[in-house]
Amino acid sequence: MDKRSNLKKEMKAIGILGSPRKNGNTYFLLNETLNILSKELDTELVFLGDYSIGPCTSCLSCRETGECSIKDGMQEIYRKLFEADAIVLASPSYFGSVTAQMKTFMDRTWPLRNGRLKDKIGGSIAVGRRYIENTLVTLNTFLLRHRLIIGHRGVLGYAFEKGEITKDPEAIKMAHELGERMLELLQKFNRKPT
Repeated sequence: MDKRSNLKKEMKAIGILGSPRKNGNTYFLLNETLNILSKELDTELVFLGDYSIGPCTSCLSCRETGECSIKDGMQEIYRKLFEADAIVLASPSYFGSVTAQMKTFMDRTWPLRNGRLKDKIGGSIAVGRRYIENTLVTLNTFLLRHRLIIGHRGVLGYAFEKGEITKDPEAIKMAHELGERMLELLQKFNRKPT
């Protein structure tokens, strides 16, 4: 019997899709990772394009209240982040960094700083034509800033036209490895509820 089998349905993983395309190359790789995670966990894909999320206004009220003053789609995403035991961020590379959708999401997590996501397991996926390493660094820096545990450098997928990612077997392999490593970490840190 698989020693991880007790994780199923006790824990949850979410994938945050920062692509403006719902079914593009980035979605494909994120879905590959979520499929691995779904063997042991409940999973959910969060497409940022389905939510109305405004940019941070730097009002700094969250320093006093611990809550964002802007009431929009981020309220539901905050709840999903708190409920998740594992979080995978996925973004195509736009001008060498994350998309506007992903950056807005990141900025709006400022109220969650100071460890409110601490010790969740994190992973990252970046997709683009070339020179996309900085996108992966941005995603990993975000995860580390929120004190998530990352045990995999992340997935780099090389693609541009829709469907082109299926011609990158190394990226698909890495997406599977990311999912497996996240499951290993969840078991290692004995993160199942007591």
